Amino acid sequence: MKVRDMLGAFLFRGDEVEKKVKVLSGGEKNRLALCKLLLKPFNVLVMDEPTNHLDIPSKNVLKAALQQFNGTLIIVSHDRDFLQGLTEKVLAFKDHLIKEYLGDINYFLEQHQLENLRDIEKVNRAEKKASEKPVNSREAEKRRKQLKNKLRKVEDEIAKLEEEIRLDDLKLLENYDEVSKDNDFFTRYSNSKKKLESLMETWEQLVEEEN
Repeated sequence: MKVRDMLGAFLFRGDEVEKKVKVLSGGEKNRLALCKLLLKPFNVLVMDEPTNHLDIPSKNVLKAALQQFNGTLIIVSHDRDFLQGLTEKVLAFKDHLIKEYLGDINYFLEQHQLENLRDIEKVNRAEKKASEKPVNSREAEKRRKQLKNKLRKVEDEIAKLEEEIRLDDLKLLENYDEVSKDNDFFTRYSNSKKKLESLMETWEQLVEEEN
């Protein structure tokens, strides 16, 4: 009899109690799963967003059933209407810390001067945005000057290397046989090319930072 009473409480009435699970809709399956859960002899019940995908009648049925639950009930939810009259304590998680509020969801919202739980997300986003605000104008100007100095230094080194490589190219063009006798020439020439490539990459990074 208790099973039929519980099924009736979850809106399964009359011939509906004889339905096969495979023909139930998604919402009906959710209601059935919750009904089965409450029929088990638990003394602690943990529910994570239990009202997700439930219509209003199903949500009201679940809330009524939970209000009759005699054990410890732990609910994770953003649904204020559902939580009203259902909890006696609120635990808030923020910045890796847990704060306890000895009151229901209305007391919690009053403490934060908020209308609903969605406003908490707005406050959190605003705080995050404020913490990520750009540095002040003095610090920004200091950073720009540092970048310009680095950029100028790199550009000077690039110009110097390009001139050295241009002169070496000219030597190779005009007197390759004589230059090739210098065993260190091509080592220096290759190192200059590699260093120039590295400086060009640094220059590109600095330009991106400056912009």
